[in-house]
Amino acid sequence: MKTIHSPLEVDLISSKKDILYISILLIVIFCLSLYYEFYKYQQLSQTKNININAKVLLQYKKNDYFVLKLKDSNGAVFYTTSRDDLIDLRGRFVRIYGILNKNCNFLSYLKSCYIISFEISLLHKKDYKDSLIRYIDSQHSILHFDGAFDVNLLGSLYNAIFLATPIDKEIREFSASLGIAHLFAISGFHLGILSFVLYVFLLPLYRILQNKYFSYRNEFYDLNMIILCISFLYLIVLDFSPSFLRSFTMFAFGFFVLYSGIRLLSFKLLFICAAFIIALFPKIFFSIGFWLSFGGVFYIYLYLHYFGFLSKVKTFFLLNIIVFLNMLIVSHYFFYTFSVYQVFSPLLTIMFIAFYPLMLFMHIIGFGGILDFTLMLLINYDFFNVELQTPLWLFSIFLIVSIAAIFSKKMYYFVILMSILYFLYGIFLVI
Repeated sequence: MKTIHSPLEVDLISSKKDILYISILLIVIFCLSLYYEFYKYQQLSQTKNININAKVLLQYKKNDYFVLKLKDSNGAVFYTTSRDDLIDLRGRFVRIYGILNKNCNFLSYLKSCYIISFEISLLHKKDYKDSLIRYIDSQHSILHFDGAFDVNLLGSLYNAIFLATPIDKEIREFSASLGIAHLFAISGFHLGILSFVLYVFLLPLYRILQNKYFSYRNEFYDLNMIILCISFLYLIVLDFSPSFLRSFTMFAFGFFVLYSGIRLLSFKLLFICAAFIIALFPKIFFSIGFWLSFGGVFYIYLYLHYFGFLSKVKTFFLLNIIVFLNMLIVSHYFFYTFSVYQVFSPLLTIMFIAFYPLMLFMHIIGFGGILDFTLMLLINYDFFNVELQTPLWLFSIFLIVSIAAIFSKKMYYFVILMSILYFLYGIFLVI
């Protein structure tokens, strides 16, 4: 079997001392981060009546009242409800005056707490992304749904894949039916596409300057450093979206290890990255999006660990199919929608590689609505869905077997077999 590693590469962790030093560093960072979060919680909980300014992430109607998901300037997430006839506040800033629910302890604060609101006031403050969101929305038609608000479905779709904004219920159900929810959460897949496009775009300009001024420079490292800086700016624009934060950190670590001659395709590196992100941002531990994003990368690593020697063409297709199957048991522990149309998920994922940069360019030049008719036909299609929920015992066994697959190819085959059987079981439920 061919190896995909260079014989000159070294492991990030090669001794017990390395493990000890990295563990101490992560524990110190985690303790400091947790203390800072606890300090913010104390400042909030010690006030009888709270008065916070927050951005409305989500707004939806439930029975005869509205539910609002909020994020304050400290990054804390809250929920509140209102029986008032509210306008569409999504993406707007509001002032909430009320009290914290008595069950809001520190652990709840790290996840999200409920605020009993006495008054909700709209602020004049606007999101710095507001003009971009409006520009994207202006290229798509507004529809009316369920008497709550006017909804720009396709604007919601494109804002989600470009700016990590929450998607509308109809888009969420559509993506779940086709098994492409991962395409609407900006993550490493999107970062990889953007990085490739930027590299291709910058390469000719760089070579002209390199030949004239700095022929001694390495184009691969220089261009990736530029892309890394652009990616960090994008991370700021996305308000440190958990899945993209994981992807950026992996990108930064990957760039560092390549530059240092450390082995890139390393499970040790993957787990250290995850631990570092959690240590720095403890709240992210409770983000489903973060763990699903991490899981996707983990199964990509597993595939490359055993089949990385295959040709690029075979890997291009097999990787998408196998990772899709591997993620079924994991994703259906959290989300239950399943349809036979999810069999097209790997193909749609491959098509997204061309769709994403193309539609980004079309939106930049003002022709983002070019595929609206086709997309609306797909969104309005009556998919037949069933509920498929992974039980805890199966979820636990699958995770254990997946970890064991790091050390055993036979266990990896078993992971694939479990994934295929689970998919066939879902098809059986539909039939």
